[in-house]
Amino acid sequence: MKLLIILGILALFIALLYWRLRPYIFVIRRMLGMIREARKVNVAGATEPTRTASRTGEKLLRCAVCETWVPATRALTLRSSAAVYCSHACLERAAESAQPRRKSATKRW
Repeated sequence: MKLLIILGILALFIALLYWRLRPYIFVIRRMLGMIREARKVNVAGATEPTRTASRTGEKLLRCAVCETWVPATRALTLRSSAAVYCSHACLERAAESAQPRRKSATKRW
């Protein structure tokens, strides 16, 4: 009978101790989970090629005008050329620079 009472008091003490430490245990578990995820990202980043988007594994392409790296899904391309552009502004700049400069019709004497 004494053993049963001692075990009950011990179980009650452990339950109260767990109840008080539960928030700290939760925080520690979250920190360990974050460390585990950071290690996964580091390992995955070390094995991926340098010219891919880190989270999606998507290929990066370089803009022909400003040389900015953009994901392939956001890159603008023309059907007639293999050039890649990061924005409509760069596409317009490329079109302006490709047009020949017109000379004025006036002559110098």
